[in-house]
Amino acid sequence: MNGTAGSHYEKAFEYWLKDNGFKYIPIDQHKRFAFSKSKIKSFDFIFYTHGSTAYIAEIKGRKFSGKTFVAFGTLPNWTTSDDVSGLENWVKIFDNKYHGLFIFVYDLENIDVDTDGREVFEFNNKRYVFIAVKLQDYKNGATVRSEKWQTLHLNAQYYKNCALNLNELTGQKVIL
Repeated sequence: MNGTAGSHYEKAFEYWLKDNGFKYIPIDQHKRFAFSKSKIKSFDFIFYTHGSTAYIAEIKGRKFSGKTFVAFGTLPNWTTSDDVSGLENWVKIFDNKYHGLFIFVYDLENIDVDTDGREVFEFNNKRYVFIAVKLQDYKNGATVRSEKWQTLHLNAQYYKNCALNLNELTGQKVIL
């Protein structure tokens, strides 16, 4: 597939998909509204697992300067209300045959980070950890983070409970 991902977070995820042999379509940043004449916020990728499950993925890139993922308390997981409603609308547009998914891509700023057993993916001299949250799980647990900025987030315990490693989601085995 042609790489058209924008940010380094999106590029890292795209290369993870490539490295793991998944079929995917990156959504061209400049043509995002070509899908619809309405003002629905678009998504970043469509990808298919080896079992043919289809996902509509919204990538949320975050820096992580902490030392551990274990408590999840320092892992930012905020989204905007437009992110949530946009993903929900795209799932409906695709007739509920695709599953909505937020993928939080953490750029690890420290060398020695306890990732709580999560895969570390190296790309372009950076280290990333991917955590997926199903759209419905996010909606069920989201609370307002900022009224002014219309942002939502999950509390640490709920996030930890619904967070998925990409390999769990896609049925791949991880060798650490």
